[in-house]
Amino acid sequence: MEAKKRSRQRNTPQPKKIRTGINWWKWLLLVLVGLLLGTGIWFTKTILTPVNINTTAKTATTTNEPVFTVKLTKASANRIMAHYLKNYLRDSNVKYAVTLGTNEAALSGKFKFLGNSVKFQLTFDPLVLKNGDVLLKAKDLNVGALPVPISFVMSYIGNSYKIPRWVSLNSKTGTVVLKLSQFKLQNGMTLKATKLDLTNDDLEFAVYLPDEP
Repeated sequence: MEAKKRSRQRNTPQPKKIRTGINWWKWLLLVLVGLLLGTGIWFTKTILTPVNINTTAKTATTTNEPVFTVKLTKASANRIMAHYLKNYLRDSNVKYAVTLGTNEAALSGKFKFLGNSVKFQLTFDPLVLKNGDVLLKAKDLNVGALPVPISFVMSYIGNSYKIPRWVSLNSKTGTVVLKLSQFKLQNGMTLKATKLDLTNDDLEFAVYLPDEP
């Protein structure tokens, strides 16, 4: 009997000891791995997600609204025009200058009269048109004592001077139109005049992006 009792005790499974200690290092490692994986997924998703571009707003800005405004003084404008004409007339034998004065614009150059070369200065009243172009209305011609009409000088300029395509000259009406909308910068941007206050030395131009193809 005692032998059978010992045999049953040996065959009876012994209860396992419960480990109450927690492996903190294991849990910390799992949490750290989870954070790294989660951060990597978020970063990848953020970088690879395409950005939505508001094409409507971009088109409106390109066609209707200026991207920025440029303010100039008369001195700055005169330097810019001198630099432009120096390059534009580099291959031309006929030179001329355009300057802004106290309250008028002036065109200075030479013309032939009775076989002689005569210096002149033609002054204009500038006016900003609604479309951003500039209208120059001839008002005075300074050629000394010679009785030369303004229309003759303007006709001579139109036939003999190298004039940019965006400049329209009419000797009959005594006007010159600077079609700034047809004048493009090297990057394709265009200009519109918004203010030409020569008396207060306040010139302002709006700059527009080129039209998209």
